[in-house]
Amino acid sequence: MAVLNPPRTLPGLGRAIVNHLLDARRSATEEDLVAAFKPDGLNADSTAADGVKNTISSMRAIDVLVTNSDGTLGLGENVPAPKTPFTRDQFRRVLQGRVFDLSRDGDVWVTQPGDAHTSGARDLNRALAWVMAQDALGQPLSWTDNLQKMQAEQFQTNDQQAWAITNDTRWNAASRWLPTLGLATQSVIRDQSGLVPLPVTAVDDALASLPDERIAIHDLLTRIGQAVPVLHGGTMRAGLVSVLGIDPDPGIAAECADSSIGQALRILEERGRVKFETLPDAHGIRLSRFDATRRTHAIVKAGGKK
Repeated sequence: MAVLNPPRTLPGLGRAIVNHLLDARRSATEEDLVAAFKPDGLNADSTAADGVKNTISSMRAIDVLVTNSDGTLGLGENVPAPKTPFTRDQFRRVLQGRVFDLSRDGDVWVTQPGDAHTSGARDLNRALAWVMAQDALGQPLSWTDNLQKMQAEQFQTNDQQAWAITNDTRWNAASRWLPTLGLATQSVIRDQSGLVPLPVTAVDDALASLPDERIAIHDLLTRIGQAVPVLHGGTMRAGLVSVLGIDPDPGIAAECADSSIGQALRILEERGRVKFETLPDAHGIRLSRFDATRRTHAIVKAGGKK
């Protein structure tokens, strides 16, 4: 079972489905959910229910939902049942935990036979890791403008099956997961549509587990990579680099922080979420290849500016 195929999966709809199950007075089957979210008369097209069905399928793939022995749907064993409906922020963190499950998916870059190659979130994580390795300061990412060309160049083949994102259908699905997981945002540049690999929200989520004390900058970057393994410092990004033979991010090439993480941290600094320091005789790093100053330490501040 894959996440990016079926193609009409809507991760945002997943929260509504999960909250519906939590609030329901009786157990529900997939047919019950289709009837609830695509009632008769709303749309008579034969594919009208695909968004609901595809979303249920992708939620099953990452163990947010499970099918019980009686055919009803329930929450996966690793999904906490809240006392109140999941908020968007709460559900994003649930999805992050289920998507970035290393114990389930292992090394996503090791080819597996048949359906195992896309089982769990393996196909999604390959897409996420590759997208987040691109330049956050470069051109926004869209399939026709640059994704095909960049993958052909970086994977050194025109065989799309060897790419992280094999076709535009799977890119459309990935482009919905990236913002939902807090990893990207839509471009605000006029006449340049597409996604920007800017993980402000995901990095902010990672900072939530850090103490309110001074931490060495390299330790901070390591912890972010551990919390979000598709980012630099994480195992899925390391696997991508092994496949490509080089890290494609220009920030890394310039011996700076990864461009996506660096930009995200600079935005969070402006919001008062983190403060950076440059202490003498300490090893530091530039957050951007356009910075002149190296940062050596950071202090994470709970909440940031109000």
